[in-house]
Amino acid sequence: MLVAINLTDRASEPFAEKPFPGTAQMYQPPPRPMSHSGPATRCRICHQPLPQGTSDVCDRPPCQTRLKAEAAAEIARRKKKKDAAWLEMSTRRTRPVLRQAAREVGAQSLAHVAHALAPYIDLPLRPLPEDRRAAFVDHLTEIIDAAFATADGISALPELPEDDPDYTTRLAHETPEPFVLNAACIACQGDCCTLGGGRHAFLTEETITYQRWRDPEVTKETLTERYLSAFPEVSVIGSCVYHGPQGCTLDRPLRANICNSFQCRSRRELADAVARRPGTGAVVAGLSRNHADDPSAGAPYLRVVSVSPTDEVTVHDHLRLPALRKGMPED
Repeated sequence: MLVAINLTDRASEPFAEKPFPGTAQMYQPPPRPMSHSGPATRCRICHQPLPQGTSDVCDRPPCQTRLKAEAAAEIARRKKKKDAAWLEMSTRRTRPVLRQAAREVGAQSLAHVAHALAPYIDLPLRPLPEDRRAAFVDHLTEIIDAAFATADGISALPELPEDDPDYTTRLAHETPEPFVLNAACIACQGDCCTLGGGRHAFLTEETITYQRWRDPEVTKETLTERYLSAFPEVSVIGSCVYHGPQGCTLDRPLRANICNSFQCRSRRELADAVARRPGTGAVVAGLSRNHADDPSAGAPYLRVVSVSPTDEVTVHDHLRLPALRKGMPED
């Protein structure tokens, strides 16, 4: 006997709803791979697949390190761009006063005299307070005693090192520099020298040992007097004890290494300008970093200094900043 089966009705039943033989559960077909309309997202550094919803860099340590390096490089690039814009703006604003200072010292134009920009700090000059003097004397006594502890200067003189590259380098840095370079320090008033205020001019036992190598027969008393007699009558408040109105009052052979070896960018640039125009003297404009905050004429962010070919120093206090026509570009 033939039984008619309605194939249309059975075919219309969803396959997933058919009972699995021997169980009461419904059959679940295996998941099908999803089709992608485009290529899989990959880390832009290592090119490995990325989890969905993440950034374009995976969390592998090498890739994260590279990402941080890129971020640091971008910060440096922006800073360099900003510094260049500040320099262009500052050069434009100070050019008239530099020209005037050049004329006042006898130069026909800026092309005939070395010139540069420098930072500017506006700190007053005061006699060294007694408490700071006492603290410095205590430090000086301590390092001199320590340097003399290994040799008393009579029965055991310190031996000059036969092969000490640090000592050789120090001697090279002690070579006197052209006085004209002090124009940058006077115009700036010694921004970097303020760091020596809390560190006793950076003097250490090693500094004293260098002095004894130079002069093996020097006594404690003589060496102490050399340092104490170098104090200026007035110094920049809160700065190094030797930070006088025209820079450091301590002779180069007596200074700490860093005070002879370090050269700020402004002083290096002035040295280059002096090398290109030797014997012409120099004019330098000390300019505050935030001078653009006051674009009006006469803004109090300036100190102009000139040094003549005969090392005569002039502070042009009457010169004032002109108005700033165009400031920093927008980021």
